[in-house]
Amino acid sequence: MDAYLSQEAQLSLTTLTLLSPAAHSDGLLIGHKRGHRFFVEKILSSMPGFFPSLKKYHELENLYQGKLLGFYSFRPDEKKISKILAPYACGKLLLKIQLNPQKKISVKSFVVDYKNNFFLLPVKLIRPK
Repeated sequence: MDAYLSQEAQLSLTTLTLLSPAAHSDGLLIGHKRGHRFFVEKILSSMPGFFPSLKKYHELENLYQGKLLGFYSFRPDEKKISKILAPYACGKLLLKIQLNPQKKISVKSFVVDYKNNFFLLPVKLIRPK
């Protein structure tokens, strides 16, 4: 299993770092899954913590008609992570994003998985050059 970050999604993440490098941005990943690969086509900025309620999350899933792949977060804390370690997010992608000292984006990708409890399973991320 792996994830492919489109050029548009990569550009959007870079733009966020240029506009507000100290921000603790969160958002949603829009795209599709084919076989064992997540294709992240776009990112959608959201409120801190991804969404205000489970009801709103389901409304967003319906609005995007199954194209809601997962979540991204710049410097996520344990509270944000624990929010998505739940049944509704099982099988969804999480991108943990940080800026390194050279102001370059470091992205780690995970899938929310379950075996006796929910956990983050690391997956390979393929990014445009």
